[in-house]
Amino acid sequence: MTLLELDNVSVHYGRIQAIKDMSFTVEEGEIVSLIGANGAGKTTTMKTISGLLNPSAGSIRFAGKDITKMKAHIRVVQGISQAPEGRGVFPGMTVLENLDMGAFGRKDRSGMATDIARVFALFPRLEERQKQLGGTMSGGEQQMLAIGRALMSNPKLLLLDEPSMGLAPQFIRQIFKIITEINSQGTTVLLVEQNANQALARAHRAFVLETGEITHSGTGKELLANPAIKEAYLGVG
Repeated sequence: MTLLELDNVSVHYGRIQAIKDMSFTVEEGEIVSLIGANGAGKTTTMKTISGLLNPSAGSIRFAGKDITKMKAHIRVVQGISQAPEGRGVFPGMTVLENLDMGAFGRKDRSGMATDIARVFALFPRLEERQKQLGGTMSGGEQQMLAIGRALMSNPKLLLLDEPSMGLAPQFIRQIFKIITEINSQGTTVLLVEQNANQALARAHRAFVLETGEITHSGTGKELLANPAIKEAYLGVG
């Protein structure tokens, strides 16, 4: 089943066109990766899907419903949640308070308790530090918290924007392992990531963005084996 569909979506910042007639789908149960250089339009694409930016043309459908003009907070209730680039944790709130903020649209207390337990099972360090202020945590711990907070809305589609940015290698390996685990538990994942090796290795399908347009697409394995992708993004000549 097609969970997300972008149809000829364009996005402008004033007179600058950041996304040009972009079309792609995300099927239920997939990990789909978007890779590309800085300025390629990856984060703009994610913000448009989550409702933080409005497209100047085209349409977005989610679970069969047109959400093109839907407000961002309503999209969260519909099942789209994002862990943003830069993590965006609330520094003056504890880990547990940050997680509670991720469930702001929910009324089912028992379901929220179940999801808190799920987050703590995925990220035991968050359980250990649930009373610690978010702003005092390391970058890797804050990334765990950002993902955990996004999971607290019980999303059908989890948007992850540069989850490995600025992290030490051991945290990068751990984060990608957990992304795979989240997907295996039934959550569809759309991943923007500059670490192309890891992103493509985990992806069922992937798209390469250049200056706001999709230039390559295929399975993760196909793009890993593509000589042009190897040279441009994987550090292999």
